[in-house]
Amino acid sequence: MKIRKISCPYCNILMEYTGTYRIQLGGTNTILLHRLPTSIYECPRCGKLEFFRFKKTKRKKDDTVADI
Repeated sequence: MKIRKISCPYCNILMEYTGTYRIQLGGTNTILLHRLPTSIYECPRCGKLEFFRFKKTKRKKDDTVADI
């Protein structure tokens, strides 16, 4: 997986990659449950978060996606 180099729009410093997580969309009903794999970046100064859809590619052993 490629980690992006993203600058915080507020602090103009490099944001840190925090990981890739499955973010739950919709309610708690298991029939309608859908989890969107999302890569999350955080500004170490102000805490701003940026979300990007995780693209499905051939994964390496160290690539992990966690449920949140």
